[in-house]
Amino acid sequence: MIDRYVAELDKALRGPRAVKADMLAEARDGLVDAAEAYEESGLDRTSAEQRAVADFGPVDIIAPEYQPELAMAEGRRTALLICVVLTVQPVAWWLLLTLAGHGADARADTDYALVDDVVRWTGAGAIGTALSVAIATGAGVRYLGARRRLVRAAGFFAFLVCAVFAVLGLLLTLYSPATDSLLGLTGLPMTALLLGVPLAGVAVAGRRCLAAS
Repeated sequence: MIDRYVAELDKALRGPRAVKADMLAEARDGLVDAAEAYEESGLDRTSAEQRAVADFGPVDIIAPEYQPELAMAEGRRTALLICVVLTVQPVAWWLLLTLAGHGADARADTDYALVDDVVRWTGAGAIGTALSVAIATGAGVRYLGARRRLVRAAGFFAFLVCAVFAVLGLLLTLYSPATDSLLGLTGLPMTALLLGVPLAGVAVAGRRCLAAS
């Protein structure tokens, strides 16, 4: 009875696996302790577990009480992922240009320098926003409605980051002095590897934020 209840609660919750696993383990421990107490009072095991589950409450009532914490954890994880991805990208681009022999003179190209400046300022703003979200979700928000809006905002922000930096990454590739061929090592394949894969991870995290909220 307890195992079935915990399995139903697991299906009803959305959020980071580790956080959810801790919640479910805590809930299960509480149910087991309650069932053992009822057994000691004279009930058989089946009746004791039924009484413990009944006291705990229906899944459709308990799950919404657990979900806000999971949602905040998902929002925080997404915000931190955005910070990591956008912090690593400048280093990755610099290494790519250096390996291609254009590290020092890359900004000599006017078009490339303009796009590079946009990437720098946009990236700094996005990192600052993501850090703010991470701090807010870590500290918690007093009102449930504010929590839900914050997590949803983190999800939509993740999609915005993906769209903006996918376009900027493509422009950097097109204007880069190291791009001799779009299908070469420093062309679109490398852009897809260095930028596309991390942004895909950010998009997945954003979708999970929306599902958790």
